[in-house]
Amino acid sequence: MKNSNLVISDRRFLRSPFFDCYHHKDVLYGVYNNRLYPLSCGYDDQSEYEHLRKYCCLYDVPETPLRITGKDQKAFLEKIFTRNIDKIKVGRAVYAFACNHEGGILMDGVLMHPTEDEFIYVQANGDFVNWATANIGSMDVKIEDFNSWVLQIQGPTSLSVLSKVTDIHLKEFSYYSCAKVKILNKDFYVSRSGWTGEKGFELYSDGENFSGEELWNHLLEIGKEENLKASDIGSMHIRRIEAGILDYGTDFDQRFDPFDLGLEKFIDFDKADFIGKNALEKKERGATKIKGIKCASKKPAVEDELLSLDGKVIGSVTAGAWSPFLQTGIAIVQLRSDIGNMNKAKLKTGSALHDVKICDLPFHDKEKKIPVG
Repeated sequence: MKNSNLVISDRRFLRSPFFDCYHHKDVLYGVYNNRLYPLSCGYDDQSEYEHLRKYCCLYDVPETPLRITGKDQKAFLEKIFTRNIDKIKVGRAVYAFACNHEGGILMDGVLMHPTEDEFIYVQANGDFVNWATANIGSMDVKIEDFNSWVLQIQGPTSLSVLSKVTDIHLKEFSYYSCAKVKILNKDFYVSRSGWTGEKGFELYSDGENFSGEELWNHLLEIGKEENLKASDIGSMHIRRIEAGILDYGTDFDQRFDPFDLGLEKFIDFDKADFIGKNALEKKERGATKIKGIKCASKKPAVEDELLSLDGKVIGSVTAGAWSPFLQTGIAIVQLRSDIGNMNKAKLKTGSALHDVKICDLPFHDKEKKIPVG
């Protein structure tokens, strides 16, 4: 079923501290981790995208940071994540996912080690806390949803904004660095990461004891010389598809294991154990089940079908956009079967068929030279 927009009560959903900075009656909201976030504020996606690629944009995003503390924190994190936690030094962050006992990816996100005594896991959409808590057992560990709220500033000039609003020295703050900082005399965490494939950083509040409006306006004022502007998810969405950044719950879920997504490099099989290790060691490592497509004649839409040249359904679109940079429609597709070396197919949109090229993700900047800088 295609996506549609419904008018519903927001009573059970959380508004971010930045809500009043952009809200008007025509804003279209999404729900993620029971948090409202602005899908569309009525901006032109293409011009916002161009601004993101040339300068930088400010985004209110709905990830949920969790704080993990306790004397057994590392042993616990080794148990639930596939990464080698002992290698994550203070001041560093990594992309990390947790698997269920069958090897399916239960949750993904950024795992930060900002101080000696704590880790912060910025989880994607889903009930990760209860599952993680159930796996603590007798270990001395506390998992806390500490009411942290997240902003991203992304784009080529974003790091100049970061250097102005914090005391961070950019030469010492490389890709996937993290730190605890003061902004407007309040504590925040920051990581050099993001959801766009551009240079950028993410800002996480240490609780909700701050003024969202004051911070929002402060960032925009400080970022004037860098042409920082407030945007919505539309421009970020185009850019994340170009960069091949997958969205948990949209592009994949627990039905997919790391091999299905080509993420085996994020598994450390040398670890003594982790949840899902036994299942993953036994799995047959087949072809990647997530691919990209290019369609010169049409912008792909969610649930458009991918057909082989002989008319068989071989997959469907999970996220689509028109790429101004590539001058073509692009999409992330879930494959239903192994397509071998097939690189041409048809996209079925309604009753029409369009020629497409099947390709690996990302669509460009495969070595991540842009965000690394």
